[in-house]
Amino acid sequence: MLFVLAFLNVPTARAQVRPVYDMGAIGLGQQLKRLQTTASAMHTGAHPDDEDSNLIAFLARGENARTVYLALNRGEGGQNVIGPELFEPLGVIRTEELLQARRLDGGQQMFTNVMDYGFSKTRAEATRIWGEQPTLGEMVRAIRTFRPLIIISRFSGTPADGHGQHQLAGYLTPLAYKAAADPNQFPEQIKEGLLPWQAKKLYMGQGFTAPAGEKVSVTVDTGHFDPLIGRSYAEIASEGRSQHKTQEMGTIERRGDQFSGEKLLDSKVKTSTPENDIFEGIDTSITGIAKIADDNEPGLAEKLAALQATAKKALDEYNAYSPEKIVPVLAAGVTQARAAKDATQNPYAKALIAEKEQEFAHALQLAAGVVVDALSDTDTIVAGDSTGVSVKIFGKAAAVKNVTLNTPSGWKVEAASEPKPAGNSFFFRPEKADAASYFKMTAASNATPTQPYWLEKPRHNFTFDWSAADAVKNAPFQHKLVTASVTMTIGGVDITAVQPVEYRFADDIRGELRRDLNVVPLVTVAPDTSLLIVPASAKEQKQHIVVSVTNQAPRDTKGTVSLVLPAGWTATPASADFDLATKNQKTAVAFDVTVPAGAKVGKYDVTVNAKVGSQTFDQSMQEIAYPHIQTHRRYTTATVVTEVLDLKVAPVRVGYIMGSGDAVPAAIKRLGVPVTMLEEKDLATGDLSRFDTIVVGIRASQVRPDFVANNGRLLDFVKKGGTLIVQYQQNQIIQNNMLPFAAKMEGVVNGKQRISNVRVVDETAPVKMLRPNDPIFSYPNKIVQSDWDNWVQERNLYTLTQLGPEWVTLTETADEGEDPVTGGLIYAKLGKGTYVYNAFSFFRQLPVGTPGAYRMLANMLSLPKAPAK
Repeated sequence: MLFVLAFLNVPTARAQVRPVYDMGAIGLGQQLKRLQTTASAMHTGAHPDDEDSNLIAFLARGENARTVYLALNRGEGGQNVIGPELFEPLGVIRTEELLQARRLDGGQQMFTNVMDYGFSKTRAEATRIWGEQPTLGEMVRAIRTFRPLIIISRFSGTPADGHGQHQLAGYLTPLAYKAAADPNQFPEQIKEGLLPWQAKKLYMGQGFTAPAGEKVSVTVDTGHFDPLIGRSYAEIASEGRSQHKTQEMGTIERRGDQFSGEKLLDSKVKTSTPENDIFEGIDTSITGIAKIADDNEPGLAEKLAALQATAKKALDEYNAYSPEKIVPVLAAGVTQARAAKDATQNPYAKALIAEKEQEFAHALQLAAGVVVDALSDTDTIVAGDSTGVSVKIFGKAAAVKNVTLNTPSGWKVEAASEPKPAGNSFFFRPEKADAASYFKMTAASNATPTQPYWLEKPRHNFTFDWSAADAVKNAPFQHKLVTASVTMTIGGVDITAVQPVEYRFADDIRGELRRDLNVVPLVTVAPDTSLLIVPASAKEQKQHIVVSVTNQAPRDTKGTVSLVLPAGWTATPASADFDLATKNQKTAVAFDVTVPAGAKVGKYDVTVNAKVGSQTFDQSMQEIAYPHIQTHRRYTTATVVTEVLDLKVAPVRVGYIMGSGDAVPAAIKRLGVPVTMLEEKDLATGDLSRFDTIVVGIRASQVRPDFVANNGRLLDFVKKGGTLIVQYQQNQIIQNNMLPFAAKMEGVVNGKQRISNVRVVDETAPVKMLRPNDPIFSYPNKIVQSDWDNWVQERNLYTLTQLGPEWVTLTETADEGEDPVTGGLIYAKLGKGTYVYNAFSFFRQLPVGTPGAYRMLANMLSLPKAPAK
């Protein structure tokens, strides 16, 4: 009987964080401690970064429990301080950032299928957008899949949680705890093969801040120093938390006592008050499997007791300098686990023993010093193409019996000879494996491009379509495209290790990097813009679209590219040929698109098509790549959305100070206004008088020290007659005294809750224009109420409060039941010019083509040319 090793959290070296606490003597020591227990825990929250990282590290590394963090969403509605990705691409990055954190703290990661829609103030809003029952069902699915003994909610389900999505996560966790055990709840999951699962205890964490005087049932010291690891769990957790780079969460790794308190909400076992241990009352020993599974089958107890004794012996006899000495003990453990698994028909007991068998087999491989590596000759492959794959085994303790590649349906695998070493570098050192197999692998002719599974189908509002996800539901990403299975004998026992097939290469600066193998289209196409803004006109108009065509195959690819246009529109040229000889070679084709005279105001689609033989390709490929994450690709139809708008803009010269990253400069260019990006030397010594208007990007006061340092020059620019438009900033603009007149960001919500980010999160909240004849609302475009329609995610954020008398307020808006917010769009006269603070979320509206945002942006840019009143 064979056993398959499939450890999600034991990756090889990659572009990301190395799992240093699961490697070498530390890794084996951790695994041997894990053999002693069946403890498992699920921690629930709403977003990436909600988790109590210290608690996860304590449970996974200290208690050696199988531990998972279940986040309702992937943080798509947040902001990105390291790049331009928002919405779904940001969710991909944040999923990876969670995985980097889990590689360090030892936990695993799961999700439901809802998408973060942005900040929410109430549970009712989250329920309305996501639906209580569908979201609850996905939480139940995660519980039935993972089968935790305890569940710990980060949140209480009350307004004390703050964010409405936090409140819903806290509210649903107790319901999911109960529903997961009821076969009549979500019976479709039972039909899919999942079983009801009753966790033994339910806790609620202290949240981000513990209410004064609140009593907890158990307190754990997450600052405890682990001598095996050489660090405290809190230190490890902080290291993991610093992986949330899109949220700028780098933090100090503090030593000493750190505590997490948990309040017991429900228990199916007897406990004391207060508890001495978070698993108190639960028999987490191997022999306790029979009790947990309610399994009294004859002979099982004896087999479990023998397995428990073997686990203890392996730990007792472990010598970090001679780990191979416990190989016979661990091999015996594998055999005993298999015997115990065969001795029961109880599905719960079988699953728990199978986990233990997996752990023994993994420990056996670690103790024997056996490493399996599977490498592809490329990181991308086109449907119908072939690549070489090598599978190497390092470690003389393993007798290899069989090596196979596990591929998608329709792929072909053939044995191949060992390739000749590449290169003649003096520093080249060939790898000397103890065993190796080589293959030629050919992708199926109908292989589809690889992208995150939840993005394969269009989402429904803020819920992803998982209907094709099959077994990967709730997982961070789908299973690896291709894996290698190596069956080998260690210590007289056969085990099978499974290793993902990866592409390995060397970066001159960063060293060895690895990429997952992905299927890509033969050809990808990308217009230079995804959005055009066309002013309505009685005359025909020319628009310029440049299309890049990229060859993704390692061979010559020829074809034609053209645009699919709305009726009555024309393009010159009608089509263009391309001939791309090598992989990643690209060419650009410029099309002049004629918009007919009198085109009606509205939205039109222009789609790019590339034809190669009988095949048509219309997908753009977005590569999502940062040094701290694995590279992923997202595919969308290559479409240029063309908005014909009733819009005018004055001839102005614009400079732009980029902040943390946004697409506003591109939006300004769409208006036909040239824009100059301003760097440090421009702000320090450049001639700012050459601009009529300067726009400051979001959060520039946080990420651009040169903006802070040269704020005085910008205020002088305004005094001399310029217009400065400052998009939303965080509190640094207040702390650094950068505003020309008195203002703050803090406020009080409905007379009780003091907050530092006064905002209106309902994108449909009515907006009252307090000065409808002000130039910002009247020149050159008359802003009307419909310009506030079709906004996305929110109205505004980080608005200004407690304004000095110099400020002019232009809008009033509010979330339902809350006090009006008037600091979202304000300006003040300073000398001869105008200082504008705009907290309305143009950075989200402009990339998606919200018409009113473009009309208001045109008016703000045009302020220097507005008629004097």
